[in-house]
Amino acid sequence: MDKNNIQMDPLQKQMLDDVFDAFQMLAPGSIVSLMHVEGGFTRYSPAGVELLGLPGEYIPNGAMDWNDYLHPEDRKRYMDVMTPLALGETFSYDITYRVRLKSGEYCNFRAVGATLRNAEGKPSLIGGALINQGVTENTDPITVLPNKYAFYEALGGLMEQERPAVALLCGVNKLSRINQDHGYSYGNRVLQEMAWLIQETLGERGKVYRTDDATFAVVSETLSREELAAIYDSIKLKLQRGIRVEGNRHNLMANGGMISVAGVRMDPATIYSCLGYAYRESKRHRHGELVDFNGGVKYDVNESLEMVNVIRDCIVDGCRGFLLDYQPVVDTTTGRILGAEALVRWEGEPYGEVEPMEFLPILENDFVFEELGAWILRTAMRDGLKFVEKAPNFLLGVNISASQIEDEYFIDSLSEIMRETGFPAGNLSLEITKGCRLLDFDRLQQVVTQLHKLGVRVGIDDFGTGFESIGFLKRFAADYIKFDRELIADIEQDNADRQTMLHLAECAAARGTHVIAKGVETAGMRDILKDCRIGSAQGNLYAEPLAFDAVMTEFFA
Repeated sequence: MDKNNIQMDPLQKQMLDDVFDAFQMLAPGSIVSLMHVEGGFTRYSPAGVELLGLPGEYIPNGAMDWNDYLHPEDRKRYMDVMTPLALGETFSYDITYRVRLKSGEYCNFRAVGATLRNAEGKPSLIGGALINQGVTENTDPITVLPNKYAFYEALGGLMEQERPAVALLCGVNKLSRINQDHGYSYGNRVLQEMAWLIQETLGERGKVYRTDDATFAVVSETLSREELAAIYDSIKLKLQRGIRVEGNRHNLMANGGMISVAGVRMDPATIYSCLGYAYRESKRHRHGELVDFNGGVKYDVNESLEMVNVIRDCIVDGCRGFLLDYQPVVDTTTGRILGAEALVRWEGEPYGEVEPMEFLPILENDFVFEELGAWILRTAMRDGLKFVEKAPNFLLGVNISASQIEDEYFIDSLSEIMRETGFPAGNLSLEITKGCRLLDFDRLQQVVTQLHKLGVRVGIDDFGTGFESIGFLKRFAADYIKFDRELIADIEQDNADRQTMLHLAECAAARGTHVIAKGVETAGMRDILKDCRIGSAQGNLYAEPLAFDAVMTEFFA
């Protein structure tokens, strides 16, 4: 159909074309469709005309039935979404369906769009992007930005050519609550507004990618770290002031992590893990202040990146170089071993033995952590079987991370490892670390309930130093708590600390929760614990973390 001979009001056609061009600019690589309800025509991208075999670029409304192009099984769902949209009862759409191509084959598409209303509040323009799921593996279908895989490719290219760059990871906190309150289609609109805000603020000085959930990455080869930090502050301020969706304003709190890449060659996923670590520090401990990844305590930035990259490769290579030590938990009266906490460590050239805190927080949200977490559980249970043979009531404690709790398949994986090793559920305890207490409480409680159904016990590690401890103990169905080292470090000299510890122990006892004291270093500390009726302790007074054979020799000879 010749678009120059369309019988359409020139002003209406100009309006249609202007809005269409804006949609096309915001959704590059997608098929854009825009219906002018009053003008009586729909315009399609030339690429869509060719791919789908449409009659033309401009098609009179009613001259073509879109249902004819949909898979028969998807037509009702399409009508259920679009009918109220055409009636003005809804104002946006986000739906996935199968469309028949000109070749006759069906392909999955995701359609996202909205209506523009006239003065009477009725739909005037209905349009959006039709995203081919089969050819956009590097494009995020919601924001139509390059996705995390494209981000990895960009980082890989920079490192291959040794071009310096700076990267930013930016996101917000409240999206899950918005999804709960308004639905996922509405939440997707919020994401789109965020994407536009970040792109507008950055301009031509870098490229924006959508990574995970409500996070976006920025890569720039022209900006300094100070300049990108200033851009983050501007983005953060704009989000705090609020973005508008369907007449609602949402004030969003941003978090940000930043890293510079220069003269290093490594897996881009390692860079992303370090960025993620900085982002989580911003979110958990810095109230959204930008955190610039600056390496570990012992290493500068590049040395830290290289070390994490080596350790990450070792995880992929069957957890090469990883070992478990065990620190015994003993009876404060008899000194008899009651159990042990499994502690992971890594050793390899040229770094020697590396403390877990140098790499675990960085790799916590890396996909390879799933493999390491499974290796820790499997190895601890195999060793634990020999402990249980010597002491049938032996309790094996293993720390679990926030990423494991968030993993919907974690319980299935744990159950499989227990079946594989034959380790008895009643002798296993999983210990919730500080980072886990920042997760959604309902999800945390759901996992604890599932663990209890398996017969696995649950402990709270490092208890007593966080402001949330009393409330957490009240709400959380823990079998035991472990007092943090800082809580008991000065109980011999500080009466206030001693009374605080006693108060927390009484609160736990009132709820039927057992108490274990960590960091017991002296006989005086042990005697105070006994006076406070705290019967279990862990610390160097009894034993430092020991290799498996040393535990067997020292406690079970």
